[in-house]
Amino acid sequence: MEQPSDTTTRRDHPTAPTILLAVTLLGSGCAAPPERPAPEPVDAPVATAPATVDTEPQPPGTPPTADPGPPSGPSDAARRAIRIDLAEQRFTYIEDGEPVHSGPISSGRAGHPTPRGRFAVLAKDIDKVSSRYTNQLGWQAWMPYAIQFHGNYFLHEGWLPGYPDSHGCVRVGERDARFLFERLRLGDRVEVVD
Repeated sequence: MEQPSDTTTRRDHPTAPTILLAVTLLGSGCAAPPERPAPEPVDAPVATAPATVDTEPQPPGTPPTADPGPPSGPSDAARRAIRIDLAEQRFTYIEDGEPVHSGPISSGRAGHPTPRGRFAVLAKDIDKVSSRYTNQLGWQAWMPYAIQFHGNYFLHEGWLPGYPDSHGCVRVGERDARFLFERLRLGDRVEVVD
């Protein structure tokens, strides 16, 4: 049986430049490549809280203002909350007034600020596909484990470069996104601070 020589090129493995190019193209933007393939866009209804929210986009560079969110609901909603600290680039999930889980985030970059204030969970969509933004390949940006908290602003799984880098959404890692998606309910408090 003949052994391949050291000079034989295998065509079933990508070359280093190809891998580097793919990582560069996919490495930034609102929705970086998650560990599972993106779903096809579907116009399916999403559970929403009984609140009216202005979904008109804010002018670039203008910090959005907080809306009061939905009225106080059952006492169960007061048990859970998430605090997003933009200065620290961290979130803290709270139950019954006690911190339970914390992790890194990437919030809105210059010109695309994340809104500050007190909000509430308005909707959840495990396989959200953005209708506004595309990734570097021109595909609609995938926002898995999306939790809407104000207008077109979501907390969702995404790339964490270690600094603010999104279009205003709050990105978290995959494990944190799954944890928060499972724990947070419609009407739960979302507090975004500097």
